[in-house]
Amino acid sequence: MRKIFIAICVCLMVFLAVGSAFAEELWDYHLRGVDEGLVAGALPPPGLYFVNNMYFVPNFKHYNNAAESDSNFKLSSYVDVPILEWATGYQFLGASYGAAIAQPFDFTDLRVYNPDTGNTITGEQWGAYNTILVPFILSWDLPCYFHVSTSMSFGMNDGTTSPGDSYASISKIGLYGLESKDRRNIYAWSSNDSYQFTPTVGVSWLYANWNISAEFMYTVYTKDHDTNYQNGDEFQADYTISYNYGKWTFGLGAEQQNQLYNDKFNAGDGLGYRKQPGTMAANYTMGPLIGYNFGPCSLMAVYNWPLETKNDVGGEWFNLRLVIPLGDPCSWVKS
Repeated sequence: MRKIFIAICVCLMVFLAVGSAFAEELWDYHLRGVDEGLVAGALPPPGLYFVNNMYFVPNFKHYNNAAESDSNFKLSSYVDVPILEWATGYQFLGASYGAAIAQPFDFTDLRVYNPDTGNTITGEQWGAYNTILVPFILSWDLPCYFHVSTSMSFGMNDGTTSPGDSYASISKIGLYGLESKDRRNIYAWSSNDSYQFTPTVGVSWLYANWNISAEFMYTVYTKDHDTNYQNGDEFQADYTISYNYGKWTFGLGAEQQNQLYNDKFNAGDGLGYRKQPGTMAANYTMGPLIGYNFGPCSLMAVYNWPLETKNDVGGEWFNLRLVIPLGDPCSWVKS
């Protein structure tokens, strides 16, 4: 059974494409729906794997609530997420042990129309997102074809551009928060100016070529001391129902994101960090997926359309995932 899924790597909590456009942390930690189509509860066979997600957002708009969008704000984004994952083959606490590292890169094209002047302010830039470290992934094989995994990931504060590089500290909610320090252009930051911690649980039922999986994540953000802002905790989940037919995989994926608390901001007035109304984001999307196993490499395409977006940017998105097994690192040392 596990050989059928050799090219479908373990779930990784990488980070979500663009979060609330007017909150301080522009990027959510987990890339929205990026793990759809994967086996959330099981590690692949022992070895080193290279995974590359090519994630494209053609036209995100900002939604103040579930029914109203700001058509004056548009964001296109391409995110490339190279990942190295090692399924060690070792056991710990009765579970298979693995680890991973990811270094995402992103391109953003931001366009904001000013109805007062009739002008459109634009800005394009490449940048590196925060490095993602996953020191452990533990996977247990359970009775009745169930598999459960748990992991912990850490987002480093090492991206190339962040709110601390802009005028965000002057205006927390509004256009000036996205301007460069010289105010010559407007741009979407490439990374967050904080650390992130995300425990994850994955559950899979694998039987007769079926993969029914769910991956649950809870992300905690540290304070951004450059801007005195803190993003609220988030819950996210990716869901998969797929079937393997020979070398082909067909299925349906869905995702959800729910910010559990409003963002907080310290205005320096002696009152400390206070909640910012209207910053609890929510997103729901779903769509088809199709994959092909070239043996040993595999390719999977995922498309999601938006179901609901609130206090966030939202729209349709595409992801193309390439998985390449690189062999067993232990055998390299022995040879």
